[in-house]
Amino acid sequence: MGHVTWWHRLKRVVVDKILGLHDTPHRIAWGVFLGFVVAFTPTIGFQMMIFVAVAALLRANKVSGLPIVWVTNPFTAVPLYLLCWRVGAFVLGTDADAERGQRIIERLMGAETGWEWGRLFEGDFWREVGATFWALGAELWLGGFVVGAALGAMAYPLTLWGVRAYRRARAD
Repeated sequence: MGHVTWWHRLKRVVVDKILGLHDTPHRIAWGVFLGFVVAFTPTIGFQMMIFVAVAALLRANKVSGLPIVWVTNPFTAVPLYLLCWRVGAFVLGTDADAERGQRIIERLMGAETGWEWGRLFEGDFWREVGATFWALGAELWLGGFVVGAALGAMAYPLTLWGVRAYRRARAD
């Protein structure tokens, strides 16, 4: 088997794992929307469980949003949460100290010492995660909801269109 590029893997996830699901187009797109909303909340490590619970409660497809919640991971958390914090600070009008959020998030992700995967299994790391999210507070939560809802609102009609186009192509 030859080299599979990142783009081909992404395409396979989107086409096979989302557009090819056996559910209504609305429920699939609704799951993608909710996946974006959950993905940008400061709940890293718990996002899959939260997404499945929210999707079940709101009658969305419980599979279609799972690949979306993987957007935030230890590699992407710092820039994404920093973006969310800045959006929330802007909305709340508290963006005068934008560097504060960047320093807090970088400290959590080990910017000075470098990221180590073993930290994910340490209680101290998760206590620091909680303290970090508490310190970033309302800005991070509000920004996460705003960014997630905005991306989800764009993804919803694209997913509806994609599911319908995928089904038409498969029917031919």
